[in-house]
This record gives sequence, structure tokens and C-alpha cells, in this order.
Amino acid sequence: MRSSKIFLCLLLLASVFQLQSLQAQPISVGMPFFEEALRRGQLLGKLDSNVSFNIRPVHVGKAFNISNAHGLDTNLFPLDTLKYATWADQSYWKGRIRLLALPVYTHTQFNQHHPYGWADGARIPNRGLQQYVSGGVYAKLGFLEMQYRPELVWAQNKDFEAPPHRTPGIDHPERMGTETYKEYFRGQSFIKAHIGPIAMGYSTENIWWGPGQKNAIILSNNAPGFGHATIHTNKPIKTRYGSIEFQWIAAALEHSGFRYPLDYPVGNWPPIGDAPQRDTSIAKYHSYVSAAVFSVQPKITPGLFIGATRIDQRRQEPEQLWRYLTNVATSADAVQTVGNNGIISVFARYLLPKAHAEFYVEMGREDWFWDMEDLITNPYVTGAWLAGFKKLYPLPGKDRWLEVYGEVTKIQAPVANYSRSVGYSFYTNGDVPTGWSHRGQVLGAGIGPGSNMNTLGVRWGKGFHTFGVHAERVVHNEDLLYNRILYLKLNSGLNQFFIDDSKHFVDWGIHLTHHTSFKKLLVGYRFHLMRTYNFNWRYDPFGAPGPFRFPGINVWSMNADISCVYRF
Repeated sequence: MRSSKIFLCLLLLASVFQLQSLQAQPISVGMPFFEEALRRGQLLGKLDSNVSFNIRPVHVGKAFNISNAHGLDTNLFPLDTLKYATWADQSYWKGRIRLLALPVYTHTQFNQHHPYGWADGARIPNRGLQQYVSGGVYAKLGFLEMQYRPELVWAQNKDFEAPPHRTPGIDHPERMGTETYKEYFRGQSFIKAHIGPIAMGYSTENIWWGPGQKNAIILSNNAPGFGHATIHTNKPIKTRYGSIEFQWIAAALEHSGFRYPLDYPVGNWPPIGDAPQRDTSIAKYHSYVSAAVFSVQPKITPGLFIGATRIDQRRQEPEQLWRYLTNVATSADAVQTVGNNGIISVFARYLLPKAHAEFYVEMGREDWFWDMEDLITNPYVTGAWLAGFKKLYPLPGKDRWLEVYGEVTKIQAPVANYSRSVGYSFYTNGDVPTGWSHRGQVLGAGIGPGSNMNTLGVRWGKGFHTFGVHAERVVHNEDLLYNRILYLKLNSGLNQFFIDDSKHFVDWGIHLTHHTSFKKLLVGYRFHLMRTYNFNWRYDPFGAPGPFRFPGINVWSMNADISCVYRF
């Protein structure tokens, strides 16, 4: 993709406008504590209620007039009295170039039995230990804003049983090969020009579209950030009718580089598939994307943000740069011969600052309706949705609060799909066989195709110190269970129930979290006690049939995370 040419055109365009000075850098998507602190600050009425949080990362300098995104700010952190590096401390070239050292962020993860976790950027599905490290510098020169924040990932990538069946139509290995994993990413880096409330440039940052907090239907930080040209608002544009935010991106998505069979070897028992294997012959880029999102807050309904996203994904790179603004294919013939995929979603977030609460919902669809009758009779075909809430209770004392939150995500295909589009699953596509993925991970909800998730939790906080507990249940790929897993439908000689659809692959458990600070060092802990039923939709190969079902592969396991952020 010609991303550098796109950025050059945008930069030349920016040079003809009168530009304003910049303030602090954005908070990267997934940055521990700080992202949550921004949203919490808005619910408590401390920050501008016009910011939707439907398009992230949020530029805190422009959107909230915060001069140091990770440092002292009495609105967000009234108990923080430490001193941090400022622009005055780090100015160069006679004060024209200003540099700041970004916080160093490390994340250590351990999964005991099998991979668990998503919305974690460059980190991979991994069993065993995984280490993530990120740091860098932020600079501004006049109207230009630059950030270089690379990421390093190391993972044990220990063996575990491969699934017997895998979802077609998507590049989505359950693990990245069989060797220890080491990778470098450009990470949360960018170079942008600002024209008042508009920014344009080139970035490899993670993007999050929509109001969800655990998942997003279209774009989240579940996969590594991908290189993209971008034009977006850096703060809400206020009009006589309300406020507006938007973003448009053009990007190329990369393949995981691994191949794997969709089914286990015929005749084998127990049914275990072969592990993914690296294939250096695979082309680096698998598809090209033009995508846009907008969010509006009508003046007549303060606190209500509504918006939509549109993804146009094609297997062919456009010949003219301007075609990224419309669609990627260069002709009708190319659409038919090369393949295309479109995904849309609509969303809403209702902010109630006086009640310190928010409610939100997002609904997506991956196939347009055939005609009006199809829309009226089957409106949810090829659909997915999520909904959630958060409620804060200010407590006596300075900067004390109690938070209750919950979210439901349903990516599993509606019932109508099981007869109308056999084998279909959200994020998969026959015309673009790598699906809506980047480097082998889904770009939307990290739970993946055909899966569902429920979360309910409570968190108590005082300044940087928080304690939380939440319950989480994930049902893995129900579409795969109902459409492809043939060994659940064996003859009565092997399965007395003939069809045993009780083998739902489910992870559920309790998460205990704690976050604290040691001067400039912030540390977060998470302990997860997890129970798994029917791992990989599997029978226990040595189990005896019971009165209701064949026994599954059911296990207890422990997962844990430690995150550290050091601010200079």
C-alpha cells in the first residue's frame, strides 16, 4: 500500500492552513489505568461531557485541555503530588522542538492451561509466560506531532492440544506456530499534522471504534496496530446542531504467516488437529481497507452519542490513491474476480453525568439485505451486538468511589443463519478468505467468530489504588460447534445419544484485580481462577457415558497478569 504517498499528500494539504499549537499527547488504547481514569473522570463530571469515547485513542490535550497525559492533573488525580518532566525541561533546537520521554510500560502474563485474554494489542494467544515491553518518545514541532513507541513481545508459546476443527474464511490460528515467539512492532507510533480540530497523518497505533469497554464489534486493540493513513478529529467539533467526531483510515492488513488444516486427520481418535506451521511463502499483505466512523451528539439530546462505522475490505490494492476515499477495488470486474467484504455497525452511548452512569450498545452486520422483504423478515441475519453499562458511586473522602459495570457481547450467528448461510460466522468471508483479521487476530471482538461473553464486576478506588472483582463467562465459537464438528454426530455405536450438542466450549471464572502506586511507578495485578468445560469441544476419550452426556475435557486453571508503568 502507498501509505507514505498518502501521508505526503495530506502533509502538503496541511501546510496551506494556519495551524494551532499542540498540547499533550494521546493516551494509547489499552494503556493501563489511564484510559479508565479518563472515562471515570467524565462520569464523575470532572471532564468535558462532549467527548464521546466512541473513537479512541483520545487526544487528552485537545479534547480535555490536559497538559500532561500521564502526570499531575488535579481533575483526574487529585491525590497525585509528584513532579514530572515538563515541556520546559525537555525543549531543544532553541525551544522549537519539544520532546518528552513516554512512560515505560511492561506487562507479564501467565496462562496455565490454554490461551485466555484479548484486547491486548501486540500480545498473542499464548500458554505459559508472555512478556510485553513498550516505551519511547513524543515530540512536537509547530503543527507536527510525532510519537515513536515501539513494542517488544516474547512468549513461551507452550504446547496445548490443537482444536479438531477450525473456522474457515479467516486467518485465525489458535497459536502462532510451535516455537518460542519473539516479535518487534512499531507499536503506538505516529506522525500527524493538526489543523484546529482536525488531524491527519500516518500511524501504527491501535484504534478502538464504538462504545464497548471489553469488546468492540468492528475495531479494537485485539490485534497489533496496523499501519494506516488517517484523517480524524482530535476533539469534538461543536456546531449549532450538536458535536461531531469522525475518523477515516486507509490500511493494508497482514497475514499471520501460518497455515493450518481446518479439520483433524480422518479416522483419528481422539479428534486432535495439527498445530499451525509457519509458511514463508505466504504474501505479507492479505487485503486492503478503506474504513470510516462518525459519532454525533445532537444538541437536543445532550449526553446521547450516536454513530456508525463502515468497512470496505478488498483483496486488490487500488491503483489511484483517491479510491481509498470511496472503495478499494478499481472496477466492477475486480470486485467479482478479486473479492470484497463489507461490514457495518451502528452504536449509541448515553452519558448521565449527574447520575455518574453510562449505557451503551453496538450492533453490526456483515452482509447487506437482499431486498425490503429480507430486511423486514430477517433483520438480524449476519448480525452481532454488544451492550453494557457503568455506574459510579462517589464515596465520602477525597477521590474515593465505587464502580459497578457489566457488558454482554454476542458474536454468535442468529438462528436464521444456521439454515440460510450454513457455516457462516461473523468476521469470516469467502471472497476475502483471511476474514476481518490482522496478523492472525480478529480486529473486532477478541473472543472471536461465533463466540459470546458476559461480564459483571465491581471496583473500589481511592486515587491510584483500586481493588476489584468481576465474573466472566466466555462461550467459544458456537457457530463452529453447530456447523462443523462432525464427531459430535457419530452413529450410536460410538455415541449412544447420536447427537451430543452438550459439548459447548466454555471458560468461566472470577478475576481479582488490584492497582497501586509506588511514587512514579504504577503496578497492577490480576489473578484469574478459571473453570473450563469441554475444552476445544472435546470428549474425555477415556470417560464413560453418563445419564445425560458423555464427559468432556473439564479442567481448572490459574491465570495471572502484572502490569507496570513508570512515569518520568
